[in-house]
Amino acid sequence: MKNISILYICLLSIVSCAQKQTTKTTTVNPTPSSMTHQEITAATIVDTIAAQIQHYDKEPMYFLRLTQSSCVFEVLVNDIPVEKNYELGKMANAIKINHAILQSGPQTVTYRLYPLGDLMVEAYDKGETITTLLKNTRMTIEVIRVDDFKTYSGFDDEHTVVLHHSPTKEGSHEFEGAGLPYYEHTFTFTAEVPYIHKGWSDGQDLTKFDKKELEEKVVSYYNRYKSYYENKNLDKIIQINYKDELRNSLSEYQGKEKIKKLWDEYQEIVLQNDKEFQPLEDYVLSFYGNGRIVSLRHPSREPVDYRLRGECALWFLYDTEDETRADFPGVYLYLPKGEESLDALRMIE
Repeated sequence: MKNISILYICLLSIVSCAQKQTTKTTTVNPTPSSMTHQEITAATIVDTIAAQIQHYDKEPMYFLRLTQSSCVFEVLVNDIPVEKNYELGKMANAIKINHAILQSGPQTVTYRLYPLGDLMVEAYDKGETITTLLKNTRMTIEVIRVDDFKTYSGFDDEHTVVLHHSPTKEGSHEFEGAGLPYYEHTFTFTAEVPYIHKGWSDGQDLTKFDKKELEEKVVSYYNRYKSYYENKNLDKIIQINYKDELRNSLSEYQGKEKIKKLWDEYQEIVLQNDKEFQPLEDYVLSFYGNGRIVSLRHPSREPVDYRLRGECALWFLYDTEDETRADFPGVYLYLPKGEESLDALRMIE
């Protein structure tokens, strides 16, 4: 494989100050009544989303601050992936999670811990491969609330909702999962947000469908989606991702400038020349959203090329002036209730 630089396109941005304010909880209408889903284009997408952003007297934002030791990890909120780190380095910044919160009430945080593998050997040229979690493995997750993100200025505006430490064995400081090749734990917290989003909540439980048929339909969708990128069909890509990105923007109360930046990034990558798509292979049929969402992912557990670990199975290489880069268009599919055929699988909303 080429020496590549992994490029991550951030689909979530910070908000600008509010212009219109209200205190009521809002249930979102996903498209203006005057416009159909198919009429949305690259020329109209920014104004279409900006016109639907709701602002409130208080705009709460939730974050996770993550600290790990002697492990690598994935974190999910409400069974939606929000962060992963398969390297030795620790994260410096808290991450926003409003996009995974559909409405007020109980929320779940799940973390999955994996051994260090060859990371210590590669970093320090000594030691040995670590295939199990260690006695001193630790994971700390702080759930943070900012009451009003419009006025957020730093630590003084943050409130700790939950401070969770990975469990230890009774009567000792030894990690509960020491000696295991994989460890998973879930805890809950309560969130209060001023919106209600349907999202994928009305999706059918895809784990109950025939796995072979489901995989065939998902692969077929991925191949169609790939063709839109190959043909630089920007309007089609925008229409497919519109509802998901609308929900993300609404959840973070985004201003027009941030919305424009997001869709400019879509345009740049879709219109990129000479995209070299890689074979759709060595993937795992993965379920999220408590079985309502399906995706093809590269495995999270070793052995797997560390550059692909946990990434979308659909990906391509492209050249810039300085290097070869990789992009992984995220594809998360669900099947709304009432749909009887898997042919109706669509991008999450």
